[in-house]
Amino acid sequence: MTNKFKLIASGIGLATVATLLALGAASAEPPGRADDNPIVDHHMHIFSPEAARVLKISCARVGPVKCPPEISKNPSTGRDAVQALNDAGIQTGVLLSTGYFFGSPTLADLKLDVAAKTRAENSFVVDQAKGRCGRLIAFISVNPLSSNALDEIAYWGRKGGATGLKLHLGNSHFDFRSPEEVGKLAAIFRLAAQLHLAIVVHLETPAADFGARDIHIFLTEVAPFARSVPIQVAHAGSGGGVDAHTLSALGEFADAFEHDPEAAKNIFFDLAMVPDEISNTAKISASADNIAKLKALMERIGLKRFVLASDWTYPLKLEKYYADEKAALNLSEDDWRLLVSNVAPYVPTPKAPPGNCAN
Repeated sequence: MTNKFKLIASGIGLATVATLLALGAASAEPPGRADDNPIVDHHMHIFSPEAARVLKISCARVGPVKCPPEISKNPSTGRDAVQALNDAGIQTGVLLSTGYFFGSPTLADLKLDVAAKTRAENSFVVDQAKGRCGRLIAFISVNPLSSNALDEIAYWGRKGGATGLKLHLGNSHFDFRSPEEVGKLAAIFRLAAQLHLAIVVHLETPAADFGARDIHIFLTEVAPFARSVPIQVAHAGSGGGVDAHTLSALGEFADAFEHDPEAAKNIFFDLAMVPDEISNTAKISASADNIAKLKALMERIGLKRFVLASDWTYPLKLEKYYADEKAALNLSEDDWRLLVSNVAPYVPTPKAPPGNCAN
């Protein structure tokens, strides 16, 4: 039986014609879920051709450490994501838009129309999730510091089609030590909550000493504005792997939750690219000592607050990814079974697909 997270809070709640004609190649139902694979992959990405173009430019500028060459930078579709889920027997995938790319300071000299390109990428992701028999859940995204951020979120609140909002504070060059920027982020969280949009947030910023200090600011000055909706902290609080940033961030979460259990009720963590050496990416390695510390912090916070995720981009093989993650975490079989069954509260219960559902 699926272990649904219990959220105790009030108020919850392009493709082209050619692509549509080809949808029959991916079946509506996964072929049978492998016991070691999750019910839901809570962190996946597809790229429109334009997002893939600017990602390649950005990666060339930030270098292979921050943007490993093993991670695909090619265009991909909802059909590709469903096929990856089918191959691993996973029921549902959460598609997180990368519309925030276009507002990154790294690309400022390109003089992109940030508002138009963010809207186009968000539309692409929402459209790609449609007609997939509920297999894909769409999150739109913004750079919280861009002038179009609040308008873009409000647009999707009116239009519908999106389950939540993805924020990437690292890509946005966000600074928790700036009261002005923290205020802007708080306004984003407030609006998302008003519109009943769940939030997935990559909290790690470019600060060399990112960690407990930043998480304290997040928990006291930002998160309280969105206590009525689920908040999913990406990569267990950092950017992937397990390092000093991860441990410091998670340690602050653990301390805060023990001090104030109410603060924990709508916050959970995805394990995308955590803990290390995940297949096809070679993103960040982690020492055995750091993995042991990670596991201890996960136990303090509670395994029920962690969900499995991959940071999938085409053509990552999810079966191998989750086998590698299971081996790297080295949890007991019972604990791994718990992680496999954990499902975020914004994920609806799967329904039988309609007879005319193509994929």
